[in-house]
Amino acid sequence: MNILVVSYEAWRDTNNGGNVLSNIFRAFPDAELAQIYCSGEAPQNSICRRYYQISDSMLLSKAKGRRLEEKDYSAAGEAEPTAIENQINSRIPGAFKSASQLVRELMWTVMDWKTDELRAFITDFKPDIIFAPCYYYYHVSKVALYARSVAKCPMISYISDDNYSLKQIRFAPSFWINRLITRKWIRRMFAESSLIYTMTRTQKTEYEKLFGRPMKLLCKSAPFERIITEPGEPVRFIYAGSLYLNRWRILEAAAKAIAPLNENKIKAQLHIYSGTKPEPRWEKTLNDGKNSFLHGLIPYRELEERYNGSDVAIFAESFDLKNRLLTRLSFSTKIIDCLNSGCAVLAVGPAKQGGMDYLFENDAAVCVNDLKDLPGAVRALVESPELIVEYSEKANQLGKKNHMKADIENMLRKDFSDIAAGRPVNR
Repeated sequence: MNILVVSYEAWRDTNNGGNVLSNIFRAFPDAELAQIYCSGEAPQNSICRRYYQISDSMLLSKAKGRRLEEKDYSAAGEAEPTAIENQINSRIPGAFKSASQLVRELMWTVMDWKTDELRAFITDFKPDIIFAPCYYYYHVSKVALYARSVAKCPMISYISDDNYSLKQIRFAPSFWINRLITRKWIRRMFAESSLIYTMTRTQKTEYEKLFGRPMKLLCKSAPFERIITEPGEPVRFIYAGSLYLNRWRILEAAAKAIAPLNENKIKAQLHIYSGTKPEPRWEKTLNDGKNSFLHGLIPYRELEERYNGSDVAIFAESFDLKNRLLTRLSFSTKIIDCLNSGCAVLAVGPAKQGGMDYLFENDAAVCVNDLKDLPGAVRALVESPELIVEYSEKANQLGKKNHMKADIENMLRKDFSDIAAGRPVNR
């Protein structure tokens, strides 16, 4: 089977989107894979060898895109300009960010990126099926729909955030213009998709009513082979992920909760692994060298080793209304990493958020729905090793029940095979 992936991000195991792609397509060891992507990075994974790249800067060049050399991309590639770009974007006020997004999408509208070379890349590969995640960046949807029109094959889409509903708080007119146009392209994507994966039951229910299209749950998988052990001394808390969307505030509160426990003896420490460049006001608390340590982005395999040497994995979602609405239907891939870590999970975030709800309903984490309760939860974990062991086992049990790698890979292979052959999918 030939599978063409059309996505925004480069397929790198060090970024979240690329890590998800690797997690999905390791299920297809016998498939031929190719990717069209729309960012400035180089690929870095051990699964895919064929790529066509169209970045914003390329649109302004004569080429408008390029076919990358077909080779093994498992070694670390070029620096990641998109990571730098995201750090810059995080400091741009929302109104200007939305306006710059409009300008970007206008550029993709007026520039002729549908080149003969892109068409040849698609036709030479002869995909049997297209996998195209759905983004807030709707130019990626345009590329996916173009690829489908050329290849004339079925398409599967995947949406993990609420990029469609109007349940948002924004005051910039440019945001709402972007949102309305994004909704139009999501409708087009879903209308031409034979199956849409989503990550939460809430989103699946809402979107099935909105679109009347076949939808199915798909979360990241893991092997869940870690051996549960007694916590070490000091108790090691770990967080891996971005500090955006005010998640840094939760980690700041966790670091402050740890500090009084270490007055006479180091009983606990927080280690943070993130590609987010910290602002000075964050770094003072998040990297004090005693209670908390802020590390940079590391490869996923190395991160797994860090999880394996930790005792409590932190999952964090923002409490402010703007970001609560933004992540309302989201199910972070970090949840599966936490469940697979062998650690107890400390989940901090608002109730009725997709991921928080899931962990609470399954009693798979120590859940904190109000920051004022965080110091008590941290103290309880540090002073009760048996509580850490109990929730480590509960996390592992939930992972084995719902997220086993073998089970999800079998489902994926059957779904792709059925859709490529024109058979209905078991939902």
